Order: sequence, then structure tokens, then C-alpha cells
Amino acid sequence: MYLTLYLISLTILVLYVLLVIIFITGWNSIPQNIKSENINNIKTSVIVACKNEELNLGNLINALKKQSESDFELILVNDHSTDSTNEIIKSAVKDFYNIKIMDSYKTGKKNALKEGISKARGELIITTDADCVPANTWIESVINFYSNTYNDLIIGPVVIKSDKSLFSKLQKIEFASLVASGAGAAGVGMPIMCNGANLAFTKAAWLESSKDLHEDEISGDDVFLLLSIKKRKGKIGFLKSAEAMVTTNSVNNLTDFTNQRKRWASKSKKYTDKHIIISALIVFVICVIEIVIFAISFLDYQYFKLFFIVFGIKFLADYIFLDKISGFFKLENFRKDAFILSVVYPFYIVYTAASGIFEQNIKWK
Repeated sequence: MYLTLYLISLTILVLYVLLVIIFITGWNSIPQNIKSENINNIKTSVIVACKNEELNLGNLINALKKQSESDFELILVNDHSTDSTNEIIKSAVKDFYNIKIMDSYKTGKKNALKEGISKARGELIITTDADCVPANTWIESVINFYSNTYNDLIIGPVVIKSDKSLFSKLQKIEFASLVASGAGAAGVGMPIMCNGANLAFTKAAWLESSKDLHEDEISGDDVFLLLSIKKRKGKIGFLKSAEAMVTTNSVNNLTDFTNQRKRWASKSKKYTDKHIIISALIVFVICVIEIVIFAISFLDYQYFKLFFIVFGIKFLADYIFLDKISGFFKLENFRKDAFILSVVYPFYIVYTAASGIFEQNIKWK
């Protein structure tokens, strides 16, 4: 049994390291955004689905008021909020000369975005979440990038604003690794993930993909769009620029965090793209192997050696990757926290992945 588990573990470990190398190669290959002089020719709509965000929406509106590029259409869609979100949306009318406010007919973020996009007049659609704060140069940077690439879909960078708590710091590191992995995959021509908190796409591309967005799934308005565009060989790129950064808050508690990740995992049942399936399986299996070997080690001490080999090499690969992206995502003094994350990561990945796939009635809010 030991030899069999040893061979399986090393095989998966090699595949995991190769996956990390692919992400690093892709990340390094992505150039910084190049500015264009033709941004005024791009009609742009910014769409935000809002649900019970009275504590955060004001910050987003203030950030949008400060944008260096002011020539955009703003569409705020209220998704059946039960707090004062709708009042905040209505009060924003006085601050923007080109704004639409809507109440979505159906419930859910997907439907809110769909209804907003249907009313948009821009050829370029930019989305973010109501609890996010973009850089003042966000819209300008996205339009600049589109003017140079004319991508069907643009993946933007997102960073978590962390406080001094360990839980918040771990979220920032883990989320940065996810965003950078998605960027690296896009950099080598195999995009596998994106985030609706900072996403841009042409309205024409969205309309062509609308049938592929799996409206029956509560989550995935972003990833299903990416996979649809990828399937028909559309142009997808990552905007590697701090000027296009969007900041979002960390989750307050473990329950909210696991519910969020279960919601993300729930859409994986509908994935058919080989790149995303293979990548997810490699990560999931290496986490399962770490847990299994660790548990068996208490019954037979010889397995501890195998555990430390797998854990040590995996941590080294993860650390090298984090070190490559730390400057861009401002991961300061992350070494100790990265080690702690490596210890807890396998457990939460296995739990949230299994729960997301098998658990029923997962809600957006």
C-alpha cells in the first residue's frame, strides 16, 4: 500500500508543480497595459447588480464619481433589496449625467445583470460588484486595453482589502493566487477563470453567449461567459495593470466564507472545458492526498515522511508563485501567513468542493 500511495502522490505532485509552472509562465508573459489615444470612440456601459449593499454601495458610487474617464453609461440594477440599497441607488441620479436605475424583474445576480445588459447602449460592458471599490483610473484603463486589443472579454485584477486579522490576511493571499492563476492560464491561451467584480466584454459577445450562461445555476455569470467565448475561439485577455485594480472586502466570518466558496464550487457541475476540469481535479486530488497521508501517518509513522515530501514540495511551488505575484497584489510579509494557509487549505478545499457539488439550495445572498 505504501508504494502505491507513494507513486500516486508523486505523480499528482508532479502534475501540480507543472500546473504552477504553467501559471507562472503565463503570468510572466502578460505585458503591462499599453495606453491608446482612441478611448473616446468606445461607448462604454458600467453595470452593477445591487442586493442589500447599503453598507458598501456608497463607497462604489463615490469611486465611480472620481473616475478619470467620465464618459460612460452607469446602470445600477436593484435585485430585490430589503434594506436601503434602493434609496442609495436613487440618490446617485444627481451625480451622473448618463445613468439608468432599474429594479430587476426576476431575482438573482444573473438576472439583474441580464436585464441591465439588455438596456445598455455601450459596445463595451464593464461589470463590478456593489461591495467593490475600483481605482480612479479603472474605466480609463479598461477602455485603453480594449482599444489596443479589441478582446471579446477582458479579465481585470481584483484584490482583497485586508485588515490586521489573520483570517483577512489569509483571504487576501488565497484570493490573489486565484486571480493570478486565472491570469496565468489566460496568458498561455487556456483561460479557466475570471471574476465578475472586474470584468469587461463586448455586448455583441455577451449576446452571442447568452444561451450558454446556465441560468439554472445561481452562480457563474462570469465563468460561463468566459468558457462560451473561449469555446468559439474568441479573444480573451488579462489586464495586468494596477490602474485597473478593483478592491473588495474580505469576508467577515468562516460561515460566510465557506458559503461563498460552496457557491463558487456549485457551478462546477456544468463545466465541460478540459482545461478547467483538469486544473480543478489536480488541485482537488493533491488536497485529498495531503489529508489522507496525514491521517494515515498516525497509524503508521513511515507515512509522515511521504507527507512532508508532498507538503514541502507543494508549499515550495506555491511560495514561488506567490513571490512572483506579490508585488502586483501588494502581498507584504506573506511568508508566515502563506505557510498557515498551506496547512488549512486542503481541508477547506475538499469540504467546500464536496459541499458545493452535493449540497442543495445554495443562495447568492
